[in-house]
Amino acid sequence: MTDNTAPRTAGSETAGKVLSALHGFLVGMFGLAYAFIVWNAIFYLTQMAQAGISGYGWVVLLLPAIVPMIVFIVALALSRRRSIGVFVLVMLAGLALSAVFWLDTLSYALRNGASLLN
Repeated sequence: MTDNTAPRTAGSETAGKVLSALHGFLVGMFGLAYAFIVWNAIFYLTQMAQAGISGYGWVVLLLPAIVPMIVFIVALALSRRRSIGVFVLVMLAGLALSAVFWLDTLSYALRNGASLLN
């Protein structure tokens, strides 16, 4: 049986601070990557809105702006207390899912643009 009440050493506190700072840095970098997808989706939505889009078009073009935010929150919640490696893998998987969703929506909008317009 291990003794969990033993005092921490200065080395373990420093390592904990470094890991915490690394985790915060990675959250920020992945947040920027997810924000880039959202930014592109909103930019495309505003470009299409100038041509006058239907209600169906609003739904189709708003989803790629909303889905990455939801995926980021879920990925962050699932991997928050995991090791750095697991955290990076989960965030990369969520980023890949968001990027594929954006590209699928963009492909659909380019092929069927007339159905999105009024």
